[in-house]
Amino acid sequence: MLRKIYEWNPPFPFFYGWAILGVSFFSTFAATSVAQVVLGGIQMYILEDTGWAKTDFSLTIAIGTWISGFISPFIGRWADKYGPRQLMPLALVIIALCYFGIYGIPAFWSFVIGYIIARALSTPILISIVPRTVTVNFFRKRRNMALSIVTMSRPVAGAINIQLISFITSQLGWRAAYNILGWFTLSLSIPIFFIMRRKPEDIGINPDGDLAYDKEEETTAVDLTEYSWTFRDAIKTPAFWLLAGVSSFVTLASSSVQFTLVPYYVEHLGLSKFEAASIFSLGTVLALATFLWGMVADRFSPRILLIAILCVASGLLVLLLNIHNAYQAWGFAVLWGVFSGAVQEMAIEAVLAQYFGRGAYGSISGAIGPMQITALGFGTTFGALIHSISGSYNPVYITIAVIYLSCAVMAIVVKPPKKPININQLSK
Repeated sequence: MLRKIYEWNPPFPFFYGWAILGVSFFSTFAATSVAQVVLGGIQMYILEDTGWAKTDFSLTIAIGTWISGFISPFIGRWADKYGPRQLMPLALVIIALCYFGIYGIPAFWSFVIGYIIARALSTPILISIVPRTVTVNFFRKRRNMALSIVTMSRPVAGAINIQLISFITSQLGWRAAYNILGWFTLSLSIPIFFIMRRKPEDIGINPDGDLAYDKEEETTAVDLTEYSWTFRDAIKTPAFWLLAGVSSFVTLASSSVQFTLVPYYVEHLGLSKFEAASIFSLGTVLALATFLWGMVADRFSPRILLIAILCVASGLLVLLLNIHNAYQAWGFAVLWGVFSGAVQEMAIEAVLAQYFGRGAYGSISGAIGPMQITALGFGTTFGALIHSISGSYNPVYITIAVIYLSCAVMAIVVKPPKKPININQLSK
């Protein structure tokens, strides 16, 4: 009986992969309740209610982020071995218990423990590594489009969470918001368990829903000309380390902006916390433009696109220092939302794929992951530290603008690596 329940496959009238993407979005929604971008949007409510020191609060978020980066390589291996059906429901249950702890125990230590555990598990299992791995397994012909949907889930879910938590906080308090999210997260573990699968072959279909899979179709004209690097050869190239540097510094810069924007709107422009959070959310939602940037990268060089986006991001931060009212803040949010999401989620990864192929893409991209997470963790304190020392936001955004511009220079320097002479391996 239990085996029949375990092996039961929901009879969707469409390709099963779309159901995978659907439940992945809801898991991402549950996980982004403790994401850095969401905490950046609601931190004013929490600090005002509790009186906790801003540096202690930021350090807690940084620690949770760093631990998630440390365990990411292990999660990647488990995702390949066990699949999402075991990892995701278990993570949802644990994270729900963390939310209940944050709600039920009104002490800083309980917030620290609950947040760090929830943050560490949520990113690799519910937002990045596991959902992307299962997406790659289920999609072949439409893989880039599917990955763009997974990528956009995080900013969209984060924007919804900021608004939802802000609304519940205004009515019941921020702890009550996490209690409600805890029940949602716990209940989500059931459909995730029944729907998620490791690969399409587990339910008798092939990638993209093809009933019959012709191996001769697997290699296209593009694949035949794409050189596939091994992980060991890739990490020996200057291009890999330059791209790793670009990725890490861009992550540091963008996370610093995310964590300082709402306080900047409130303190510099005199906006209410709710209006500041709303403007912040708009910029996050507009990361949907990642889908558009993906199509642009298909027509033009991803590297040229990356350089252009980094230069625009640098200029936008100079523009940010010259806004003086809510209307200008809304305008900045639109521009920042369109350009900033593409930098992290698509352009750098597209250059990696173009330079190193897809044979060892997961290992190559995963090697950069811990560096990105470390930079993300520093981002929570980087801007706050500069502001604390200088007493102004001007040095914060000028410094970040310089970082973006420096990354653009690094991207200009990065050239496609020369293929190893002793290897003649083509992507299959």
